This record gives sequence, C-alpha cells and structure tokens, in this order.
Amino acid sequence: MQKKFTLILLTLVCNFALSQPENDNCSDAIRLCPDITLSGTTTGATPEGTDYNFCYTPENTVWYVFTTNSVGGNAVVSFTNLVFNPDPTLGQELQAFFFKTAGDCGVTPYAPMSTCGLSAVDFDINELIVLDANTTYYVQISGTSVGFTGPSECDFDISISGTAVEVLDPTVTISIADTDICQGTSSEIIVTIENCEEVTNYEWFYNGGSIFSGLENDFTTAGLTENGALSLTISCGAFCTKTATSNPINITVIPVSAEAGADQFIDEGAQANLNGSGIGDPTWTPGSSLSSTTSLNTIASPTTTTTYFLTMENDGCFSTDSVTIFVGEVLIIYTSFSPNGDNINDRWHIVNSEKFPNMEVNIYDRSGQRVFNAINYSQEEQWWDGLFKDKPLPTSTYYYVINLNDPANTEYKGYVNIIR
Repeated sequence: MQKKFTLILLTLVCNFALSQPENDNCSDAIRLCPDITLSGTTTGATPEGTDYNFCYTPENTVWYVFTTNSVGGNAVVSFTNLVFNPDPTLGQELQAFFFKTAGDCGVTPYAPMSTCGLSAVDFDINELIVLDANTTYYVQISGTSVGFTGPSECDFDISISGTAVEVLDPTVTISIADTDICQGTSSEIIVTIENCEEVTNYEWFYNGGSIFSGLENDFTTAGLTENGALSLTISCGAFCTKTATSNPINITVIPVSAEAGADQFIDEGAQANLNGSGIGDPTWTPGSSLSSTTSLNTIASPTTTTTYFLTMENDGCFSTDSVTIFVGEVLIIYTSFSPNGDNINDRWHIVNSEKFPNMEVNIYDRSGQRVFNAINYSQEEQWWDGLFKDKPLPTSTYYYVINLNDPANTEYKGYVNIIR
C-alpha cells in the first residue's frame, strides 16, 4: 500500500513539473498593475525564441507586461516570498529584468530598460532611465543553472510600483436639473468624471439593478417607469482598469401615456369610434369632425382620410399617439389562394392595393425565412404567385406583413394559406 501511494505521489509531482505556466511565452505575458501582487513560478517554464539575452542566458523564462501612464517616470518591479525547489541539482537564484521592444512582444530591436536582478532572496529591479509615457514594457524572469545541473525552479510574488505606473483613483458624480421627470422623455443627466483618461465602460443602475451598459454613454431616462435611485459606475483604463461609482440621485417619474387605438377603415359617410387610453387628461385634435375632444372615447365623422392625435397631460407632462381613419380606402386581404395553374385564384390578390402605390408586402414561411417581397402591389403581375426562387412552395400557412408606408405607417399582419 505504501509503494502504491508513493508511486501516485511521484506521478502527481512529475505531472506538475511538466505543466507549463500560462505566461511561458512572451505573447502570453501577464499584466502587472500597481497595488496588485501576483503569484508566479518558473517551475515547468521553458526558453522561447523571443527570449532576450541581456543580463543572462534565458533557461526557464516566464513573462509579465506593464504599460506606463500618461506621465512616465520611474518603475520598480519587486520580487518577494521566493521559494526554491530544494533539489541540490537545481540553481537557487532568480534573475529578471525588463525591456522595451520596437512593437509587439518579440519585435526587435530590444532595448534594455532596467537593472539586472539576481538574488536568492527578495529583490527589486528598476529603470535605468526615465520610462516613456504610454509605453509597453516586458518583464522577463528566469531561473539560473550557473554551478548547477539545472535552472532554479522558484515560486515568487511579483508587484510593480512607481510614478510611471501609478494612477489616481477616478471619481464620478451625476446630477440632474429636476429630479421629477416625465415618463417616456429624456432628461439631461450631467456626468462629471475626474482622474480617468479613458472611460472603457458606463454602467447605469436603478434601484440597485443594472439597466444600461456600454462603451458610450447612451443612457436615457426615457425608459424609466417607476420612482427610484439612479447611479453610474464607470470603468477607467484599457489595461489596469479602475472603477468608480457615483452618488445616487432619487428620481420621481411622473406617469403619462397615450394610446389612440388601431387605425380603421370606413366607407364614405360612415363614422368611427375612437377608443383612446392612457394616463392623464385627454385632448383630441383636429376636433372639427369629433363628437368630443376631451373624452377618451369619441366618435369621428371624417369626410376624407384623417389622422387624429390623442394628447394626454398629467402634472405638466405630455404624451401623444395617433390613429388614422381611412375613408373609402379599404383593404380586403384574402386568407388563402390556390396557385395550381388553373388560372383561377392563382395569385394572392389584395383588394384596393392599387390605392397604396408605396405599399410593401413581405411574406415569411414557418421558419421565419422571407419567401416574398414586393414594393407596390398594384398590378396583377406583382401579386404573389406562391413561388420562391422560381419553385412552388408547399401547401402551408405563411405569415404576411403589409406596410402601407403612409404618413401613419399603417401596418397589417396575418396569415395566408397556399392551397393546391
């Protein structure tokens, strides 16, 4: 039993030793940010073609990267809590330095920018000259095998500090001219941001829940429907991101809404019942052909096609919707046709379609694929013949969307059946 346990343990140790650190390649360098300490290791690391030979011969290298702020200056990379593999055949020192490339990782020429670190205990490496602003630098770390059979395998903590990488904590405040807002309208929110050179995300919260997130501040209060507390959290910096959350502002949403009802078609001399709804006090316009302009439900007697507007007012807030009464221009939409080649009902006819030259017809199959489209459905040769890509469609039910493209943007939706 003891031998089996020892074998399993040795297998686990070997497997661990063979696994490579995630930052074994320069292209996979881990980012260093101020005020954050990371744990690393050279165990299992290998030399790569992008390794740079300046202070030493790279043997088992791992990589880190940092980008300076808009000021530049000095930087100190610190190595602490060094723990070496005690194997007497392995080195017992860690070495490191950082440099600048001519572009991305591995692009020559390489420019050494730091002192060379070599130590068995905690140590630092720092800049040789003042670091440039807004510049990326790579940190290379390796074990050493000088005087030993193999390179040192070392676990360590790494951190960075200095004026070249430090950034102030961002702040954000929000304010609004009037915390009482009308439902459905956009009120300007003034956002003041400090110590943030690049905002990488805006996230708005309402009553503790996220309601908008984006790279641009496109949030609008038009979607708020209840009273609540509004706040903003910003993310700053493309590399070492810092966040800041604003003060909350308490919003009172004044409810107001208007729904004028569906468009209608009537014969000449007929009347239409307008059934409005919403929140607030109603006013209909134009009022000359209405039985009442201040009741939600009123009777319209237009002599020509007329668009009526319902405006609801509540505590100084307004909302408007419209309805069109078409006089003598009635569409008759048949629910089926039989494109079987007998010259009887072979095309889908929409009665009075010729009165709407801008009318657009779209037809979809059950999967949502559009199988027919026409703009201007006035002539028989334009009517749908049940073909798609010049092939007969099967007997089935299809979904249509008809838009008159009139001032009221009138739209009809329904189903039509192909019968063969």
